[in-house]
This record gives sequence, structure tokens and C-alpha cells, in this order.
Amino acid sequence: MRILLVGDANSIFFVHYVKALKKQMDVEVDVYSPIPDKHNYPELPYDRVFFDDYELKKCSNIRFLSTFYNPYVLRSHFGKFLKHNGIKYDIMHFHWIVPEWVICPKAFRKYADKICVTLWGGEFVKLKLLKSHELYLRKLKNLLKNTDALIGGNRSDAFYQRYPFAKDIVRYGLFGSSIIDILNEMPAGKEECKKIFGADSEKITVMPGYSGKALHNQDKILKEIINHADFEQVIDKIHFLFPMTRGSDERFLKHLEEILNENHCHYTMIKGIYMSDEAVAQLRKATDVMFQLSDFDGLSSSIKESLCAGSVLISGNWFKAYGKLKDWGFRYLEVESLKEGIEKFYEVLGNIEYYKDLTKDNASVGVSQFSWNECIKDWVAIYKDLTNDRS
Repeated sequence: MRILLVGDANSIFFVHYVKALKKQMDVEVDVYSPIPDKHNYPELPYDRVFFDDYELKKCSNIRFLSTFYNPYVLRSHFGKFLKHNGIKYDIMHFHWIVPEWVICPKAFRKYADKICVTLWGGEFVKLKLLKSHELYLRKLKNLLKNTDALIGGNRSDAFYQRYPFAKDIVRYGLFGSSIIDILNEMPAGKEECKKIFGADSEKITVMPGYSGKALHNQDKILKEIINHADFEQVIDKIHFLFPMTRGSDERFLKHLEEILNENHCHYTMIKGIYMSDEAVAQLRKATDVMFQLSDFDGLSSSIKESLCAGSVLISGNWFKAYGKLKDWGFRYLEVESLKEGIEKFYEVLGNIEYYKDLTKDNASVGVSQFSWNECIKDWVAIYKDLTNDRS
């Protein structure tokens, strides 16, 4: 079988996904990446990988104008790649449907027998084409109409109200986590891992967001914590952890550091480096309390990893995909707003041992269900079913 994956080839999810896929089936995997090579890894598991460097060109960053023409330029680049590549794939699988992939989707059929799509959560909420979210959603419909399988976790009711036909092509598949496997075998305890990241073992470590993306609302969470009436009583009891290695922006990092320094907070900010799987696992283990109050999320592996590592998760109830966490047996704290999340945080600070005990079984829940060896089986089965059905 020959598959073309379309998405960010730098993504750790892609890397582990392809490694796991190759262990369980005979497959040749090419990747087309609209994101330039970030040289995160000394070696990539793909048979061939094609990086588009358009993002590095000055013309891609012209203020105002680039917003309008970038999707069409990138779509044109992809079309030229498919034509000159000269390969008809068994499966073409799109991950994260950026605006360029909803343009002229019927043409993809020339280059693959089957088309698959995986939505990561934010597309239905905020992506735009020509500065219009409505236009993007209309074009997304055309792509889904030309798709054989929509693979991923649960979709929201609003999604199916807009695209009722999508129920006929939905297939269930989740990303596994190599981090969970490492956590299961890690000899180091929480106190030792805290010290690795410069935190006193006696302090309560707090992670306001699991990546450097501003959509996690780290600044808003910080301000609400700092503005709380009890902040002065807890300032010396907590140590903030900020993993800003993915999706970070220098202005946003500076903004966060200004807030932290002005209020004399204890913190560790990780930036400008590549974190190995072992280092990420140590960071998960080092975290006592984790916030997930971002604008959107399609149920990231980072959340499952944090739960498995023993973190007390405070999460918004607006993440529809997170209902599966409860179905699987995970225990965490759900809130209706960012403000309520901060109130719950202060409650946790005053009863930390109680809440740690409440969530102690999360580790066994995760290990039994979310290793890559388990999760990849669903994706393998879907690919095999699709290629067996040539109708």
C-alpha cells in the first residue's frame, strides 16, 4: 500500500504515527508538508518527504494581502507537486484542514483511489478563507463530500447539523502516545522530575497550557490567578511551568515573562529547544496541576499524557471531544468558564492531596488504552478496509 499524508511533517504526532503504522502493516508513506522543514529530528521515518518553503519567502508575509492569496498559492504548489510527482496513491490522507486544502478538492481524485480527512478541532471553530469563516465552512463541505473517510474522535452536534452527510463517512481513530509508554516505565518520581525543571520539590507545579500557542490563554489564566484575592497567600507555594517549544511567538513569550516577573512569580519557561520524548515525559510527571482552558482542542495526546502522569486537570466543558475521557475512565475537573477554572484552582491548592488521590487511577486507565501499539490498530483497519473496497 502507498499512502500520501498531507500535513506538518515536523509534527511529533506525524513522526510517531508513521513509525507505529510501519510496525503493523506493509506500507510506503510519503508526506507533503506545507510547513517548511524545522529540522526538529535527526531522522524522519517517512519514505519520502516534500517540504514547501513558501512560508519562508517575503511575499508570504506581506501585510493584509498575503491573507488573501496565500491559500491559493499553497494550493497551486500542492497541485504542481501532485502533477510532477506522477504517482497515484492508494490513499491520500489530509491532517488539519488548512484553507488551501478546501480549494478545488475534486482534483485530488486524480492522484489517489481513496481520500481521507482528519480534523484536529480548530477548523470548524475559527479557520477562514479570504477572511471569511463562513466561506471556509462552505468549501469544507465540498472537501468532505469528496472524502471516503473522516477519521478521528467525536465531532460536535453543531458539526453534524452543518454536515449531516458526514455521519456516513466517520471512522473512529485516535493518536497514541509514546510518552505514556515512557511514563509507565519511568523510575523517576514527581519530586525528582520537578528538580529537573528548576522547581522546588515542595512547591505545587502549575502548567497553564501544554504548548507555546497563545490559544491556550496562558496570559489570561495568569492574570486571573494573580488578580485573585488569595494570590499573596499562595505565591510562594506555586511554581509555573511553561513548555513553549511548539507554536510559540516571541512577542507572546515576552508578554508572559513580563507578567511573571512583575508579579515575582516562580516559573520555568522552556523555549528554543527540542524536547525529547523522555524530557516531555519528565515534564508531565513534574506537573501537579494543569489547565486546559484554550479556545479549542480536538483532544490532544498531551492531555492524556498529563492525566497519566498524575496531574490534576482543570478543563473547560466546551471541548465536546473530551466526553470520551470520561467514557474511558479518566477523572478530572470540569468548569464552565476561565473564571470558574481559577476558583477551582484555588480550591485545589487548598486540598491538593485530596485531588491527587481523586485522580490517582488515571495512570492505569491511560496505559491500558493509549499506547501507540493499541491506537494504531484502528487506523490500520480503516486503511485496509478502504483499499479492499475499490467501488
